[in-house]
Amino acid sequence: MRRRASHQGEAADVNVTPLLDIVFIMLIFFIVTATFIREQGINASSPEDTPPPPGSVPPPAMVLSVREDGLVQIDGGRLIDPLSTKSVVQEFTAREPNGVVLVSAAPESESGIAVTVLDQARAGGARGRTSLTLQKEQ
Repeated sequence: MRRRASHQGEAADVNVTPLLDIVFIMLIFFIVTATFIREQGINASSPEDTPPPPGSVPPPAMVLSVREDGLVQIDGGRLIDPLSTKSVVQEFTAREPNGVVLVSAAPESESGIAVTVLDQARAGGARGRTSLTLQKEQ
């Protein structure tokens, strides 16, 4: 039997320079063509302890409080479903065109329900006059 001749002395070299060139060109292409979009988010704020200036008259307001159980309380009274917020806000804005809608969420409530209530309030005509406030834990 005859053995095959092996080329142990020769090593195969791979030239990676063209690969690096292609990677850098693709990187530059993706950086240049990437679009930077500013998405509108929700401005959630905590209530401030500063009193309003004297002599100022606040606009009429409706407070929608999201409770821990997922229901929405209107001005500390009636309870509604979060998806029923739109009709309540439409009624309020028809009665008070300059009114302000405040959405207040309890610390233990689900954030998705608070966002749903905020979206429903905006769909009900409270655009530009809505704000989401997170209640402080006591």
